[in-house]
Amino acid sequence: MREENFIAFWLVFGFFIGLMVGFFTQNDPFDILSLVMLVTLFFYLMAHISVALYIRFMEFGKVHFEKEAYEKKLDYFYNQLLQREAEFDPSHGYFAKDEHRMTKARKEGRKA
Repeated sequence: MREENFIAFWLVFGFFIGLMVGFFTQNDPFDILSLVMLVTLFFYLMAHISVALYIRFMEFGKVHFEKEAYEKKLDYFYNQLLQREAEFDPSHGYFAKDEHRMTKARKEGRKA
């Protein structure tokens, strides 16, 4: 989750908690408004503090991506697939012909 989304979530959460607390505890509209603002500010500050601590204590090490080695491996696997496909193609024709013969024999009611 991105930091902005985390802060926005807790800001909205604090606003609604403030509304609930304000409506349940106060009768004066200005007291409700001040309580909503206070609770929202509290949640906003707590979200910022938690994001700051998370970023401070988490280690975001850079991962080196070896593009050349990765491309060599992909080329190797691609060549292996081409090789296996080339080996399979002649067999495919034989099996397709044999399957056609078996299907024709079954339709005629005899064993192949």
